[in-house]
Amino acid sequence: MAAVTSSALGLWLPSLPRATSAGAPACASRSRLSSSSGSTSIVGKCAASGRGLWRCADRGADRWIALGRTTSGPDFVARAGPGDDASGKTETEIENEKFVDAAVSGREGTAAATVAVLSEDMNAVDKVVELARGTEQEASVVGGAQSCISAELAAIYANCRKWEWRGNSINYVVQGSGPAVLLVHGFGASIGHWRKNIGVLAKSNTVYAIDLLGFGASAKPLNFKYSMETWAEMLTDFLKEIVGSPAVLIGNSIGSLACLITSAEAPAGLVRGTVVINCAGGMNNKAVTDDWRLKLLLPILWLIDFILSIPALATPLFDRIRSPDNIKSVLQSVYNNKDAVDDELVEIILTPAGDPGALNAFITINSGPPGPKPQTLLPKINHPILVVWGDDDPFTPLDGPVGKFFKTLAASSPNVELNVLPNVGHCPHDDRPGLVHEKLLPWLASLPA
Repeated sequence: MAAVTSSALGLWLPSLPRATSAGAPACASRSRLSSSSGSTSIVGKCAASGRGLWRCADRGADRWIALGRTTSGPDFVARAGPGDDASGKTETEIENEKFVDAAVSGREGTAAATVAVLSEDMNAVDKVVELARGTEQEASVVGGAQSCISAELAAIYANCRKWEWRGNSINYVVQGSGPAVLLVHGFGASIGHWRKNIGVLAKSNTVYAIDLLGFGASAKPLNFKYSMETWAEMLTDFLKEIVGSPAVLIGNSIGSLACLITSAEAPAGLVRGTVVINCAGGMNNKAVTDDWRLKLLLPILWLIDFILSIPALATPLFDRIRSPDNIKSVLQSVYNNKDAVDDELVEIILTPAGDPGALNAFITINSGPPGPKPQTLLPKINHPILVVWGDDDPFTPLDGPVGKFFKTLAASSPNVELNVLPNVGHCPHDDRPGLVHEKLLPWLASLPA
C-alpha cells in the first residue's frame, strides 16, 4: 500500500535542485563554474570517442582541460586548444582568463557552457591531464565538490547530442554498430538510467537512447500538455529522422507504453521488434481502474489532482517529492536489489533539477489523461515482442491487471515471449541488469535481419 501511494505521489522524480541541499548525497554537490566561483572544477575520466563533443589528449595537443555543463544539465569534459572555438577566443586569450563564458563548438554541434581554465599552476594542469588520461581511476576533484557520476556514465553523457523536434531540444546518445535499438526510459528517469545496458548492447548493436520531452536533458516547455501520444509521435519522428533503419524499441515503465504506441501506430518498416520491461498501464494511475489496491487509493488520487490544480499547493508538494531523501526512499521501494540504489542513481534523477518547466511537467503528467492501454495496442502489433517482468514490482505487479494481461497474451500469441525475473523490482534493467541481458541479448540475436 505504501509503495502504491509513493507511486501516485512520487515516482515522477523529475527535476531536482542542482544546488546543495540538506539530505543530498555528499557527492551530488557541484559548482556551476561561473565567473564568481573561483577556479573550482570537477574533473573525471575523459570520454575518448570520435562521436562525442570532446576528447581528452596530451597537454601540448590540447592544453587546457575543464569540465563544462550544458544548459540542459549533463556535465561533459571540454578542452580549449588549437582548432577549437571558444567564442572566437584563441588559446592565448583563454590562458589569460580564469573563466570564459562561451558557446563551445564541438565536433557534433554546439553546447552552451562555461569553459574554465583550471589553474594558472601548470603542475595542477598536468595532474588533471594525467587523471583524465587514466583508464582505471575514479572521478577526481580539483578544488571542488565530488561528483557521484562514474567514468562510464560520464562517457555516455559526453557523447550526448541534440535533435530539434517541433521547436524543442531533445537529448539523445548513440553508441556502437550493428542493428538499431532505441532505449526509452521510464517515469522520471533519463538516458542515465540505462547506464548498465548501453555498453553491453553496443557490442553488437547501434544503441540509441533518448530523453523523452519533459525529462532528463530534453526540453521542458512551459504550459505544455504532456501525453503518451505526444511521446509516441516524438519517437516515430526520431526513428525517421535520426535512426533511419528498422529498429527494436526497448522501454521500461511508461517508456514501454510509449514503445507500444509507437509500434502500433508507426508506418511499416520503422520497428522490427519491441521489448517491454515492466510496462506501465498508462501515463499515470488513472489508467488502472480494476485493481483493488488503486481503488482503495482513489480518494488520495482525487486529492492529489485537486492539489496539483492549485499552484500555491502544487509547488511545495513538488519540492517535497523531489527531495533527495524521498528520491532514495522511493527508489528503494521499487528496487529489490538495494545496493543498486547508489548515489549515482540518485544523482541521475537529481541532475535535471530546477529546469524551468519541470513543475508543469510534473503537474500535467500526473493529472493528464492516461493514454492508450496495452490491451488496446497489442492486437495491432505483429512483429516479435519480448516481455521482461520483475516479479517484485509494487507499481505494476505481475498479479495486477497489466501483468495478468501480458501473462495471458504470452500464452496465446506466438509473437510474444514472456520472461519473469524472480526477486527483481520495477526497473529490472538497472536492478538486476545481468538477468535482463541473459534474456534480451539472445532474443535480439534471433530477430530476422
